[in-house]
Amino acid sequence: MLRSRSAPRIVRSARFSFLTVVACSLVGVSASAKPQRQTTGTPADKTGLKDIPLTVGHEAKGLVLPNYDRQGKLLGRFEAETANRLDENHVRFTHLLMTTFDAQEKPDYHVNMPNAVLNLETRVIVSDQRTTVKRVDFEIAGDAMRFSTLTHQGTLTGHVHMTIYNQSELAGKKSAK
Repeated sequence: MLRSRSAPRIVRSARFSFLTVVACSLVGVSASAKPQRQTTGTPADKTGLKDIPLTVGHEAKGLVLPNYDRQGKLLGRFEAETANRLDENHVRFTHLLMTTFDAQEKPDYHVNMPNAVLNLETRVIVSDQRTTVKRVDFEIAGDAMRFSTLTHQGTLTGHVHMTIYNQSELAGKKSAK
């Protein structure tokens, strides 16, 4: 019995298709093995305060969040006993300890807020309860606080009390006579 002339073509085309698939997969593997560059976006766009993984109306316990600037430098860290997303742009925290970092990413200020609301668009946090701000050389407390997590500037209002430690270092050492 004579073989069909089309059989070798089918075998050749199947072999060609298989080799093509293998070659394309090898090209795909070698392309994915290359280190990926970050094309768009920064850590501030992908992590931190902008994208809190919390849906509206739900509460999270023991939430810890980093806060980055647009260049990816660590600005602060939020540690809250509970966090509750009020709407798309506002998150309420209870028993919040906010730590800010300086330009060298070392801890600078510690801010204790019993109850606070963060606006995710402006990144301003507001507390209407007694808030305490501590640093190595001072401690200040007030009845209410408004604080920008981007610029590290805030205002305390109400009954404000400040304690300064090592006052002699602030005034400068007096010369001995």
